[in-house]
Amino acid sequence: MKGLPVTEQLLDAARTLRSRVRSFFDAPLAPTAPPLELLQGALDELEGKVQPSGRGSRIFPYTRVVVHVTQPAADRAAIEAVFAPLETRLRERLAELRCEPPAILDLSVVVTDRTDAGAAILRVECSDEPGPLDHGRTAAIPELRVHVAKGHCDGADYTFTGGVVAIGRGSEPSDALGRVRRNDVAFGDGRDGVTETVARAHARIEFDPALRAYVLFNESSTNPTFLLRGGRTLRVTPRDRRGVRLASGDNLQLGRAILAITIAERE
Repeated sequence: MKGLPVTEQLLDAARTLRSRVRSFFDAPLAPTAPPLELLQGALDELEGKVQPSGRGSRIFPYTRVVVHVTQPAADRAAIEAVFAPLETRLRERLAELRCEPPAILDLSVVVTDRTDAGAAILRVECSDEPGPLDHGRTAAIPELRVHVAKGHCDGADYTFTGGVVAIGRGSEPSDALGRVRRNDVAFGDGRDGVTETVARAHARIEFDPALRAYVLFNESSTNPTFLLRGGRTLRVTPRDRRGVRLASGDNLQLGRAILAITIAERE
């Protein structure tokens, strides 16, 4: 902890002590552990996978997490409901540890309502590679629905199925080299205090088949891009090749313009 401010050293010492006390006194999860206790156990295991990266900083070196719950007569609906905010809770834990989370986190929970001899009630698998698609799901690519909530476009609503969706001002803007870009969601050239804050080549959304998710990329280094989710605002780093995974209900702020996102599975 050399080089860290005294207050941060004390916080680190407190976290270390808390972790050691918890691991010494906490009993293993019981077969009848309630969903909230299972979630807490999963978060504790994931916190233990944080790695120091020098100069007081830390990393979480995984992009894919699968939590396995094996419990007799498991209440699948209750477990899945309690684990729904797992990503938010994990990001909060990582922030407490001054650990930069990966831009994309693919988290899922697998519930098995039986117990094999010697099987752990809770098991957490982490990987930095996307896993194979769940063949139990429909093979159809989900629909991406974009609603222009603030700003002016030719249309108010757009629907896409996979592929790449380019977003910017003008339908076919060109750069200094004369290269033309076709924007699928094209803002106009009017000046209303909102629309003109969108860059010519502002952002793009791509469907990632491995994640079965749409991912947002910020392509503008001057006009900001924000992801608004559940009352929280996340700045999308320009030119970050990892992007940020989208969820249904997200709002995208491009400059001052707002796009509302809905993602719907197709039958």
